Amino acid sequence: MESAELKKLRLYSIRELERLLGAPRSEISDVASLAGQYYRPFSQAKKPKPFQKAPVSSKLRPIDNPIGKLKVFQRRINRRILRNVDYPAYLCAGISGRSLLDNARIHISNPVLVTLDIRNFFPSVSNIQVYNVWRKVLDCSPRIAKALTKLTTFERHLPQGAPTSTLLANLVLFSVDGVIREECLSCGVRYSTWVDDLAFSGKHARGVIGVAIKVLSRAGFSVSHKKMQVMGAGDRKVLNGLLLGEKPGVLPQRLSNLRSGIHKLRTGKIPHGLQESYVRSLRGGINFVGLISQDKARPLHEELDDCLIALHNNQETAQICT
Repeated sequence: MESAELKKLRLYSIRELERLLGAPRSEISDVASLAGQYYRPFSQAKKPKPFQKAPVSSKLRPIDNPIGKLKVFQRRINRRILRNVDYPAYLCAGISGRSLLDNARIHISNPVLVTLDIRNFFPSVSNIQVYNVWRKVLDCSPRIAKALTKLTTFERHLPQGAPTSTLLANLVLFSVDGVIREECLSCGVRYSTWVDDLAFSGKHARGVIGVAIKVLSRAGFSVSHKKMQVMGAGDRKVLNGLLLGEKPGVLPQRLSNLRSGIHKLRTGKIPHGLQESYVRSLRGGINFVGLISQDKARPLHEELDDCLIALHNNQETAQICT
């Protein structure tokens, strides 16, 4: 992979911060000092997909849930500051113009693919690491870095559900993975990230695993060994739900699941009260397929549309009969 460079923001002026956040310094200071009061945490169960066969994990996901003025400021920080950073090409998540497809293309046609998952990534990112991003990586003044850290962290960690968290997570990873990038460069290994998912590909990709785990551990992160995958020359290679061949492709099981979901809808196996959310999930799955192959998505859209028309006609008939 190519060496990564990052252009500094050089944000030193409180007056400039006022302009960016659209608020006077007194208001920025007040919200920053009371930032913890602008969260309403809740736990969220993982929602099953309508065509999912395997049982859904009962584990609840904590959402920190920023609200009010703080969330307004976070949206402005995200839109007016973080989105203007020129991110290295290997960081793919949350960046305008980059998608899962771009992440997959980095690893096309390589004989070995290794994927690592950072366990509990956002809660493991400390406020000190976020401060170092604002102060050292982006070159903000200490005063501004301190204010921005308070506005973008919660209880000394990166908050789940905040508009700023994905891009800050990218920058925290960039601030600690220099040795990983150097190792990949020296070994001819391609490296990319999608939030907490790290991917390495190339003939010597296996050799990077130990270095990556050691570097991440030193930074306070742990790798989920259960989710680590090493896919060799004779293995099917899957990255973020995409099949890697000569180009990114759709997993056959994904297409089968979508067809099964439409069939369940058509045959009345979905209660009327659940049909709206069920259809949204199906449509979202088909749209994802469309990002990879319009030829495969088009007949699925048509099949779903025909199914919805039939359901509507059946419901009208039932109403007339009653």
